[in-house]
Amino acid sequence: MNRTAFSLLHRPLHRWLLGLALLCLGAAAGAQQQDPPGRVARLNLQQGTVSFAPAGEDSWYDAQPNRPITTGDRLWTDRNARAEVHIGSAALRMDGQTHVEFSELDDDTVRITANQGHLQLRVRDDLSGQRVEVDTGNLAVVIDAPGEYRIAADPSAGTTWVAVASGRATLHGENGQSQTLDARQQLTVSGRDLAALGGAPAQNGSFDAWVAERNRIEDQSVSARYVSREVVGYQQLDTYGDWRSDPSYGDVWYPRNVDADWAPYRDGQWVNIAPWGLTWVDAAPWGFAPFHYGRWARVGPRWAWVPGQPTARPVYSPALVGFVGGGSGVNATLQIGDGRSGVGWFPLAPGEQWRPGYSASPRYIDRVNRMAAYRNRQAEMRNDFYANQRMPGAVTVVPADRFGRGPFGRRDLVRLPDDRFARVPVAPAPGIPMHGFGGGFGRPAAMQPPPQLRARQQQEFQYEQARQVQQMQQAQNIQAMQQRAAQQQAAQQQQQQQMEWQRQQGQRQQQQEWQQRGGQDQWQQQRQLQQQQQQQMQLQQQQALRQQQEMQQRAAQAQAQQQQQQAQIQQQQRAAQQQALAQQQMLRQQQEMQQRAVQAQQQAQAQQQAQQNAMRQAQEAQVRAMQQQRGFAPPPPPQQPQPQAQPQPQPGQRGGDDRRRLMTSPDSQQR
Repeated sequence: MNRTAFSLLHRPLHRWLLGLALLCLGAAAGAQQQDPPGRVARLNLQQGTVSFAPAGEDSWYDAQPNRPITTGDRLWTDRNARAEVHIGSAALRMDGQTHVEFSELDDDTVRITANQGHLQLRVRDDLSGQRVEVDTGNLAVVIDAPGEYRIAADPSAGTTWVAVASGRATLHGENGQSQTLDARQQLTVSGRDLAALGGAPAQNGSFDAWVAERNRIEDQSVSARYVSREVVGYQQLDTYGDWRSDPSYGDVWYPRNVDADWAPYRDGQWVNIAPWGLTWVDAAPWGFAPFHYGRWARVGPRWAWVPGQPTARPVYSPALVGFVGGGSGVNATLQIGDGRSGVGWFPLAPGEQWRPGYSASPRYIDRVNRMAAYRNRQAEMRNDFYANQRMPGAVTVVPADRFGRGPFGRRDLVRLPDDRFARVPVAPAPGIPMHGFGGGFGRPAAMQPPPQLRARQQQEFQYEQARQVQQMQQAQNIQAMQQRAAQQQAAQQQQQQQMEWQRQQGQRQQQQEWQQRGGQDQWQQQRQLQQQQQQQMQLQQQQALRQQQEMQQRAAQAQAQQQQQQAQIQQQQRAAQQQALAQQQMLRQQQEMQQRAVQAQQQAQAQQQAQQNAMRQAQEAQVRAMQQQRGFAPPPPPQQPQPQAQPQPQPGQRGGDDRRRLMTSPDSQQR
């Protein structure tokens, strides 16, 4: 089956591929832990009500711009709302009443599931070695080249509209069908077999104008001259700061309108976001790029963000800080008085290596720190201390019971002498337990997706979990059968080798004895007997081979039966969905019939009213006529005659005409 083929159920493509991978690989209990992804998404702009649901949860919250978006997270734009999400250099724009799920987001793959609504995707960079895909309820759109793409999904009608403004995309159906759309082409698809329909959904001119304006602002960004467009959140640097050139660090960025005692990583909160864990979420509107890429340095009286060396693929970090006190197995926590302990941290300076608080490969750590280098290599840190650890006012300290429990303000900060921090060890993680450490989701969302959409997602989620468990069990069963077959084959081979060795040993021994005795006849008989034994052994080997083949056939049949059962379950699910769709259509038809009945009743009432008015007018006319005949009512006023056009007199005839008019007038007759 094609890699992009859909499952027979209404399942996104990535989940089918996940099941296939589980089926092929099996349950690898000792699998090596992978590095976390180096790419995330960010809510770059929102207008109106935008709601957010974290991965693995059904609750919805008000969206936070500086909270990183990763695999499994969902967004919903309410009516008349809009949102812009940046995934590296790519931009995703969502119109009102649009629901998307970031089904897979890592260094090599961006897979978005658009369950409902209208969106625009702009891909800027080359896609070599990467996969960008948008799944809807009935197809998968694979982006083949940089460009701009429009997608509208209507789950009630089971249709998807795809328009390629520039670039190239390939549409994939569930049974291996595919169709390519080039620039300035569009297609409306019904069902999951790429059945083309005519027409396109109603266009929103205001959304088109908004998208064009966002493209213009993005193209004219000043910060894009100093950092890679893969640095998520660089757009906000244009509005809230200024770029300068420094002789030591090169191009640096200074934030505007910050307090005199402000320091990086001081206004925000610490949250727990998988798979990184401890993550900094800043409160400033520009507080994403400077806190997840590059380093901070004190240049004169001001803090400056040093982006470091521009690279094509910068790696996202949850927080580039060092914690004073703590670490694994270290009890040297900060004491803030009254027997209380605190947690302190400071921003890493240019050239300083960041160590994550989670397990990662050396290659990952090298990629994360590759941007830390800057122009003046002689100004790098010494090996015995960190530059900002001893910088006055650089360390932020809060009580341990406030750490990781929502945003903290100025009243929560603890002021300690700067020389206290020089005697405390530095670690990549705080030295306190993370009990009650939350995800910092914020307030519950004021608006959520429609109940039917949430119910459908819940059913898909539950079914997907059950399907993955079933596939894991199938993979385990197949792997166990293969292991048993391999063990039996190895045992048979070992037994055959042992028997062959014994036979050869006995043959040599008997040959020596017979040669000594000179019994040629016995030697011939024994030779025939040995040939018979060898034939029997070959027959046994053939039987063992047939048994092994039969076991493999039974395993294949079991797998086919399981797939058939799964297909039956999928067909039943499809039938249930079709039945639900038919019920919805029947309900719509009933509503339309009721509306037509109400309209017909209104028309009948209008006709009846018109007839009553006509009868009343006729009766009134009859009464007036009778009254006129009896002399009780004056006759109706005479109608005014319509003026007629008089012929224009010819020259020389005007006087004669006037005389004849005077002679025929009533006054002249009386005279």
